Amino acid sequence: MGERVRIIGIGIATMDIYCHQGRMYPGGNEYNIAYNAKYLGADAGFMGIFADDKVGSILEQTLVRAGIDTSRSHHEKGTSGYALVDLKDGDRVFLDWNKKGVTDLYPFTFTDEEVSFIRTFDAACISWGARVSKEKVRKLAKAGISVCYDFYDNFTDKDIEDICPWVKYAFFSCSHIDRRKTKAVLKKAVELGCSIAVGTRGSQPTLAYDGKTYYEQEICRVKATDTMGAGDSYISAFLTSYLSAEADELSDAENKIKTSLQKAAEFAATIVVKDGALGVGYDVDLQKLPEIINL
Repeated sequence: MGERVRIIGIGIATMDIYCHQGRMYPGGNEYNIAYNAKYLGADAGFMGIFADDKVGSILEQTLVRAGIDTSRSHHEKGTSGYALVDLKDGDRVFLDWNKKGVTDLYPFTFTDEEVSFIRTFDAACISWGARVSKEKVRKLAKAGISVCYDFYDNFTDKDIEDICPWVKYAFFSCSHIDRRKTKAVLKKAVELGCSIAVGTRGSQPTLAYDGKTYYEQEICRVKATDTMGAGDSYISAFLTSYLSAEADELSDAENKIKTSLQKAAEFAATIVVKDGALGVGYDVDLQKLPEIINL
């Protein structure tokens, strides 16, 4: 392979505070995607909003130490996004949260310089929760940027109709709907303009569609200790593999998708046996939270 794949996450940086451990773990959809893409060998960037509290500094420095470009991130006065989390049988239980802190207060406008920077990446990853409007997604797409969009599990028909014409890679969390409805969602996404649509289905096989073929990928069954960030890791691994394979003209499209789905399942299985979304954590005294977060 020649030049390394370049992937940027644009959106959420937050801190998951595990009350039962006295530990805090950096995360957020696009934050996790950027971190995992770098771990998997891609050149990675992250554009987010960092607050001027200690947690904001920790969030950014975690990425910088990993070799991730945060140079176009914004720094604002305010409170970092955080969630107070407990675990029950390996599944996350949110006890309290402040939405996404400064991310909710200062959505991106995407200046011409920022758009030019984003265009240097092979894919720009955005999620439903990142406060990036359909107009801004359209702006990026019209600038020639390949957008990857995570619709989460609360997508509506209108969301799909508004966003999919401007998205190249669409990901849906579909554990709440059956196989037939999942296939219909993926088909609609591709008909509206996506190149590939992927529907993860919890413990059931993942489905994908490229306009010609439906693909199915079994999950790698492990005893999960923490499911935080599992979906984000799936997106990172799929994109890193698929974009790398795109440079290989000898590899056929079907094989690229099958291989990427398999690698995504394998990588996600390594994440759910770690604490936090990334396995990167810091000790925290819960009594001293006001000293590190601008509460």
